[in-house]
Amino acid sequence: MKKPKNYKWQKNDGTDTMSRHLRSEYGLGPEGEEGSSGGGQAQLHGYASDIPGAGKFIIADELPYSFGESSNYEYFNRVALQPQYRKVPRNTLKRCTQQSYYAYRGYLMEMFRTYDGCVSLTSDTWTSTYGEPFVCVTAHWIDDDWLLQKRIICFEAMEEAHNGFNIKSRLVSCCKNFHLVDKLFSISLDNATTNTSAMQFLKEDPSIKLVLEGSLMHVRCCAHILNLCVQDGLDELRTLLEPIRNVIRWIRAARSAKRIFKQKCEEYGLRKKVIALDTPTRWNSTYKLLHDAIAYRDILTDMYNESRATDGQFITKYHWSLAKIAHDVKWCAYFTEFPPIYAIAAILDPGVKLEGLTNLLTFYYQQLDVQFDVPYYVNNCKRILERLCEDYGAVIQPQPVGSSTDGSGSSSSSSSSSSNIGIGEYLTYQFETEETFHIIQWWKNHSSKFSVLARIAKDILAIPVSTIASESAFSAGRRVLDEKRSRLSFESIEMC
Repeated sequence: MKKPKNYKWQKNDGTDTMSRHLRSEYGLGPEGEEGSSGGGQAQLHGYASDIPGAGKFIIADELPYSFGESSNYEYFNRVALQPQYRKVPRNTLKRCTQQSYYAYRGYLMEMFRTYDGCVSLTSDTWTSTYGEPFVCVTAHWIDDDWLLQKRIICFEAMEEAHNGFNIKSRLVSCCKNFHLVDKLFSISLDNATTNTSAMQFLKEDPSIKLVLEGSLMHVRCCAHILNLCVQDGLDELRTLLEPIRNVIRWIRAARSAKRIFKQKCEEYGLRKKVIALDTPTRWNSTYKLLHDAIAYRDILTDMYNESRATDGQFITKYHWSLAKIAHDVKWCAYFTEFPPIYAIAAILDPGVKLEGLTNLLTFYYQQLDVQFDVPYYVNNCKRILERLCEDYGAVIQPQPVGSSTDGSGSSSSSSSSSSNIGIGEYLTYQFETEETFHIIQWWKNHSSKFSVLARIAKDILAIPVSTIASESAFSAGRRVLDEKRSRLSFESIEMC
């Protein structure tokens, strides 16, 4: 029996049996009674199982399960949208969220199982406000439509020690769950020693098949390296920066100092400015502190020296001269070894190639005043790209059985030579400048001409150069696991 659409009935219509049947099966009740459909319309239940997308709504907007029990939300829906809407119990919403989560998780597993390409990962660990440790793994790839994609495939509690072996075990488990054991290209991690150890363990794991024996697998987070570089430089200048920080901290905290600072600004003809202190997590804030402080150096010098006259500690012109150098200098540490994977990505840019890469690196190291054999490095990157072409060419263009043999009867493969010819054709290919050039779209349009190189570009251009994707997940974790939701189970945290 099909569900009725617009049946209307009065209280004295039909028998009691039919009345109970219509009420229980279709939500139809007599007009005027509570639970009536009002006007004879079938009642729309407010349960999540009857609302498509309820689980996705809760997950995407990071809402608590109790959201469905909100009286104000119920009132809004009944007045503005659907008079028959009723509150949704939190357990019902939780079940709906679980169904949505596991359905999409299953879809990702099946998609990766049939995906014809490589996937790159980013991973990081995080400790919540309540001391609960988590590990996050995000997958990055370019799909069959040549669109860049990323998905969180693991956000789990990691109660074991955060050492290299345990991190490796988590990554292997994640790869096995999502059928990535033979599709892993690279993993982007921060510069911690435990991550370096984990990558070494992963290279030795026989269950994981790696590209070029894992020589390109470990990608160090550029943002983390850059931060370490600057922090090391700032540590060298700590004795210089501390007096400047102290006087700014004093001006911000003491009313008398604020009054003196205002008077001094009027004397020097400067506009009063609130100078912000720097923070270790935002190293560019030190640049801004020095930039602002240098403009007020005479005032800050007078105030600091007058306040510290008794202990003999002063700010001198020497401090400000070093501050000016620190403001202008570009730190060279960590930049003497350029990762080959970045250079190969540059070669795969049709507007750069070998010549452009050579020019860029030459200029780069000249500015840093660092001795570096650029031609040797570029040739080495070209050899790595040729090895990639050989490996990919054997898969994309396999040698037909009995195609050609030498005198001993053994088969001679032409995949290597055809792959190298493809590189030569690409390097000599005349690139026409485009106003709206998009490198992924360019390789999509030229995938038939450079089939092997296009597959390599598809995998390499998906590699993230930082762990920002995992950090974004941790930011969401801080919003979800707040003081009002500290009792969420690990399963719920992983879903949300």
